[in-house]
Amino acid sequence: MRMKFTLLNLFVLLNFIANAQDLTGIWRGYFVQNTFGIYEDRYKFEIQIEQTKTNAIKGVTYSYKTTVFYGKADLQGLYTKKSKNLIINETKLFEVKISDESTPCLMTCYLDFDKMGELETLSGTYTSRNLKNMKDCGNGKVYLERVATSDFYKEDFLVQLENKKKKVTPPVVRKTIKPKEPVIARQKPPVAITPDKKVKPGAEENLIAKEEKKSAPVVVPQVEEKPAKPVEKPLPPKPEVVKKRYNDLVKTIYTSAKEIKIQLYDNGEIDGDTITVYHNNELIVSKKRLTDKPITFTIAADEGSWEHEFVMVAENLGSIPPNTALMVITAGDKRYELFITSSDKKNAVVVLEYKPD
Repeated sequence: MRMKFTLLNLFVLLNFIANAQDLTGIWRGYFVQNTFGIYEDRYKFEIQIEQTKTNAIKGVTYSYKTTVFYGKADLQGLYTKKSKNLIINETKLFEVKISDESTPCLMTCYLDFDKMGELETLSGTYTSRNLKNMKDCGNGKVYLERVATSDFYKEDFLVQLENKKKKVTPPVVRKTIKPKEPVIARQKPPVAITPDKKVKPGAEENLIAKEEKKSAPVVVPQVEEKPAKPVEKPLPPKPEVVKKRYNDLVKTIYTSAKEIKIQLYDNGEIDGDTITVYHNNELIVSKKRLTDKPITFTIAADEGSWEHEFVMVAENLGSIPPNTALMVITAGDKRYELFITSSDKKNAVVVLEYKPD
């Protein structure tokens, strides 16, 4: 009976450990406002959170919808691991952009954590209060998924946590090994032929030749190693705007095409987004506005120019933050479409690497 009780406790303990959940990271989705019993007015919603050892939650939220509203707020909350419930409360607004018809509000979200395979979600409801008079500001539904990147930029507390998790590899201490003295092959003396043994003519010379062949040193021809990739000319120094902002790698594309065409459009509603583009640290597009007509440029790739890094820098956020663009890459008979976002703190990076067939 005691054995059964011990195994049951062990099963509960293992189940508790398996269900323990760290919500630290980036979650993105939407919230929908409930108007007269009908859900409408969908807003994009992103939260970046840090979960402490006591299961307290802190971080920021981003809310945005076309030109109607954009806001960044501080959040505080608590996660209950047993019931997998999360309550987060926006305490103040850091940034806000609203139209004349909108009112800034602070939200309180009541969310449930769920995991289905690789998909992790937070879903539930919210209530809100007017920032000025604290009156009811509406309620609705919330749905979020865990994602790797932000539509804006990764907050400092997440970057610091990631840096702490990275293991620093200790330097390899190489021992000085004294070279061994070369082994000099000594020739064995010729085999003495006793008169009692009958030896055919020339046999003595053959035996001596065989012994000398065995003792001859073996010469191994040295093969020069070829470099894995051709050496390119050194790149110019990085521009200051690339050094100071966080550079988010969107995608790395491998291609054997020697001519690559790139086109940049505004992604969605044209709202005045302006960008600058650097190719291998060299300026190729300067403060151009994104529209429905493409910004087009072509590059050549070959064995002497195999890596091409493109950095998209947001010169402004337009009227609908963040700065968004559609990047169309045509390489030979292949076409790639990338949706990229940048802000005043985050650049978008795309790398094309040439690999011949």
